Parts: sequence; C-alpha cells; structure tokens
Amino acid sequence: MSAHFDPRTSRIVQSRPLANDQAKWIGLRAIEWVDPSGKTRWWESADRTTRRGPVDAVAIIAIIQRPSKEPHILLVSQFRPPVGACVVELPAGLIDAGESDQSGAQRAALRELAEETGYGAQSGQVSVRQTSAVMYNDPGMSGANMKLCTIDIALSDDAPEPLAHPDEGEYIEKHLVPLTSLAANLNDFAAQGYAIDARLMHLATGLALGLAKPW
Repeated sequence: MSAHFDPRTSRIVQSRPLANDQAKWIGLRAIEWVDPSGKTRWWESADRTTRRGPVDAVAIIAIIQRPSKEPHILLVSQFRPPVGACVVELPAGLIDAGESDQSGAQRAALRELAEETGYGAQSGQVSVRQTSAVMYNDPGMSGANMKLCTIDIALSDDAPEPLAHPDEGEYIEKHLVPLTSLAANLNDFAAQGYAIDARLMHLATGLALGLAKPW
C-alpha cells in the first residue's frame, strides 16, 4: 500500500447505466444457443473487449515460508468499484499477448506478484509449484477466465518486507495470513468491513475441511 494513501478511503460518487458503445473495457453479448430438447434460447454475457488470447488473467497462491514460522499465504486488498468496498483477494493480473501457455502464465504470475506485492527473486527463493488449466470466474454471467499459479517463496527470518511497485492508480494493501487459519482470518476481515472474494473463501473452506478431524 502507498505510504500516503489508504484504499479504504475510496468511495463511489455515482453509478449509472452504460450503453454498450460507450464501454471501454467490457462488452455485452447476446448468445443464441440450443438446449438438449432442441429449443433455441438466448443468454446475455459480459466479456472483456481487451482479451489478447484465450486467457484473460492469472491469479496467484503465494506461500511464504520462513524457518521459524508456519507457512503464510499472501493476500491483497484493493477497492473494487462494482462492489463499493475493499475486497480481500489473491494477487492477480491480466495476461499479455503470447502468455496463454503454461510458461507464459507463469511469467505473468511472477511479474504481477512482484508489481502488486514486491515479492520476487530479489526478496527470496521463488519457485512455481504448479499452474492450473483455464478456469472460469463466473460462468453464468461472463466468459472471463484465468489460470491459477501456486508459487513458493522461501525467505530468511530476517528478510525485510519487500516494496511493491503497483501501476499508477493502484492502491493495494498486502496481508500475510497463516495458511492453516485462512478461513478464520477472512471472517475477521469481513467483520472489519472488507468484502471477501468468493473464490478465496472457497479455497479457505476447502483448506479448513481438509484439516478437520474427524470427517
């Protein structure tokens, strides 16, 4: 987060309908499709107009490990105008042209992680554990999609907190949360007035269920 600006002070000034031909980043589409009975149906979809390939974005599960501490997951929060609140979420960013394959997605993940949080090769030993197939964010409303990269970052106990390098207009908070108590910490964030990205809570709930004994 910038030393001078708190993203939680952002606010909505107005919200109004937007014609499709006035939109810069998102377009509405009417999709004609045929169901299993042979009946023709229509669906409305909102999609990015700036997609440069088959994949929109990459999200990052970054696990921070220090010798004397339990593993922590790196989260970010920033003001999201459609929600009207600061949202706690995984670090993520758009993929550039030519980055849709596995190596390209990993390159994008490392770049976005360094920009948003400062964590990268300069701060510790960084390795990409795995990269997912293409996944869809909200398939009932949009074809927006992403890949998910899991990245391990090994730091010494005395390694300083790295400085982020966000783009102009980005005001991002970093949060380091113990991996084993992710769900409880997200509930704490919600109690403080943050909104929670549903996909992150799905991850947290899965971790909590996996740690629960007995089933």
